Amino acid sequence: MSFDLKGMHYCLIIRSSSVKCIDELSPTSPKPTLMDKNKKPERTLLSVFMRLLEMVPELRGEFLSECGYGAGKTCAYGSFMEVTFPSSKIPDHRPDGLLTCKRGSSEWAAFVEAKAGKSEIRPEQIQDYAHLASLLDVDCVVSISNEFARNPVELPYHIAANKRRKRDIRHFAWAELRTMVDRFARDPDISDLTRSVLNDAAGFFWDQNSGIVTFDQMPKEWGGFVQSSGVGVGFSAKTPGITEIVHGWHQERRDLRAKLAHYSSSVVDLRHELGARAEFDAILSCDRNRLAETYELSAGYMFKNSKLSIELLCELQDRKTTVSVDIPPPADKGAKATTTWLIKQTSEFEPAKTDVVMSWKGKGNERHATLEALRLDPEKLFDGFREAPKAIRLIRQVHDVRRFRSAKNFVTDLEALVLGLTHELDEGGFI
Repeated sequence: MSFDLKGMHYCLIIRSSSVKCIDELSPTSPKPTLMDKNKKPERTLLSVFMRLLEMVPELRGEFLSECGYGAGKTCAYGSFMEVTFPSSKIPDHRPDGLLTCKRGSSEWAAFVEAKAGKSEIRPEQIQDYAHLASLLDVDCVVSISNEFARNPVELPYHIAANKRRKRDIRHFAWAELRTMVDRFARDPDISDLTRSVLNDAAGFFWDQNSGIVTFDQMPKEWGGFVQSSGVGVGFSAKTPGITEIVHGWHQERRDLRAKLAHYSSSVVDLRHELGARAEFDAILSCDRNRLAETYELSAGYMFKNSKLSIELLCELQDRKTTVSVDIPPPADKGAKATTTWLIKQTSEFEPAKTDVVMSWKGKGNERHATLEALRLDPEKLFDGFREAPKAIRLIRQVHDVRRFRSAKNFVTDLEALVLGLTHELDEGGFI
């Protein structure tokens, strides 16, 4: 049954339900709370998140949809922590959580396993839960940790294909769930009380002691690959360690997307040259080959509301990181008015560190200037043109040989570059 309290919807599942996993559940299995006092960070994180799923149907609906269940928003819903099943016929496996859904005659359930900090999901544990799920008619096993996956179906750990056929297995990174909570907290359609609860939860998730850690350094092989790229030794797509470098880069790309979404209060999509539907193995192979052939790593982001795109390029040979932003030109302005508009909108930007590229109609009609030079001589970029440019691009770089070679400083400088420019774009009204 369900009831509403000051705009906040709660769903309860009746203990006498015919769902098998509920029938077998120990009556001592606790419910999640927003004020969990457990000292284990993964337990506290999971308790808060599962409680939010009970309290916010919109959040629950999206999360369960990613888990493979489409009626999460309107179902009769229940959840339990540290579940045990006392029957002697059932193995003594103890998932961290259990989610149950019932809508009409349809039933769905999922086990949850959570890790925090540097702890990683153990594949054998997930296999045990998949077996337990098959015995109790539980449809899905969900893992949550600080490891990123390209999407919930493509796991960051290895489970044999024959083991995965038993039950659906999905994975989420805490940073991306945190972003989901952030996004719903900004939803104008939710009640003030719900928004307050979501904002408080997001504040906890962003606290440095919450157990959510973000990607902060490349794999240990990073310095060696940077060195090899610049001395003529080189490396190939089969060189030991290159897959670890690319996996690390994929982690950083996803972590950076979560931070961009948070700091810009926007929905941000991660883009790849192979397209949104490309399989993980194809993306891995593409990025590994590009790194081996051109000594480059790249990433693309799209701010969905503003249609603004950011491209990131890291060149190992030159020890240089470049971020470029495509600015949609205003539709109702000519060449001079567009240039004046751009100067006004970028008034808070660092002028000496920002390059401007305007592309005009015709072949090879690109003009470059620093923002500092553009402010001093605006006609330099639009002289001879009456119509607005086809495209405007802002470019910023960081070039520090010593820091680029450091696995930790590389990530620190890259994020400072991208997030700093994003802040200026936000201040300028572009996002």
